Amino acid sequence: MANNWKYDRARKSIDDRISDVETVTIVDYTRETDLTSIPTNKAYRMDAAHLYVEILNFADILATTGIDGITAHRRALRFLNLHQRAVHRILSRTDTRRVDFHNQRLHSIVAKPYGTAQEATRVHRAVAIAQLVTEVLAETGDESSHVPSAQVRVGIDTGLALAVNNGRNGY
Repeated sequence: MANNWKYDRARKSIDDRISDVETVTIVDYTRETDLTSIPTNKAYRMDAAHLYVEILNFADILATTGIDGITAHRRALRFLNLHQRAVHRILSRTDTRRVDFHNQRLHSIVAKPYGTAQEATRVHRAVAIAQLVTEVLAETGDESSHVPSAQVRVGIDTGLALAVNNGRNGY
């Protein structure tokens, strides 16, 4: 039963993670830097526009049958799968990097064109990408199974930020 929680094992794991980040190296992000395998003790300083897209009516999407059951969950998971696939295609074709996709919330970054002087261009690209995502998600409903289209809220933040490993594989 090695999978049972034990205080000493948890304490050691936490201490190991803290010791991993006692000294963090901060370097400048350069063109095409691979952000998928950042060591936990390294951070990349980068200028980017951060794009956040959140589905506001996910509870409605999950409640398509009126009861919390297998059919409702299957429909919601099918919807999320279609949603994530569509957004993945948009991001890959617009040279935008996905930071994470937590349930119904997407966080991605527009890093190109590079440099602080290009901030307005990155924001304009983020707005255009947000519009595209919003339009695509408006078409994701399924009338035959009573799944409504996604209603989304978009946020865009811009400026200097640190790209780090959040402890999850590939994020």
